[in-house]
Amino acid sequence: MKNTQSLKRNNDFRRLYSRGKCFVSGYTVVYVSKNRFGKNRLGLTVSKSIGKAVKRNRLKRLMRESYRLMEDRIKCGSDIIIVARGRALGKTQAQIQKDVEYAMRKLELIEN
Repeated sequence: MKNTQSLKRNNDFRRLYSRGKCFVSGYTVVYVSKNRFGKNRLGLTVSKSIGKAVKRNRLKRLMRESYRLMEDRIKCGSDIIIVARGRALGKTQAQIQKDVEYAMRKLELIEN
């Protein structure tokens, strides 16, 4: 991901959860807030209640790949967190990508 950095600090995650805009879709929840860096920062979250590490890491890989495939169309300058919901377990990459893209369109990160 060439134009995106990782969102790692707990403080940044908490700020987005409390002040950012969010959209809940079928398999994911997407939180967005503007940043002052001029680049997008991406954070991925999968709860331990979804499953063991293998399942959680698979979901993170699917969400990261979904983001990577549409990265060129996403507006720059935002902090983005993608949270997996329980029903995302067992879904294909195409289904996750469609869901993430729909949420990003609703949050006006991708132009129609």
